[in-house]
Amino acid sequence: MPVRERVKVDLSDVRSFYSHGFTVTSGKLIRFRIGSSLKIIYH
Repeated sequence: MPVRERVKVDLSDVRSFYSHGFTVTSGKLIRFRIGSSLKIIYH
């Protein structure tokens, strides 16, 4: 039983890790897009 519980925790950790990484990368992409669009507007 403890092994199964540990596997559940590992899976949730991996999921949170990947979702956090996805959020960070998407945030960077959105920031990059906003910055480039602002540059286009100013130029």
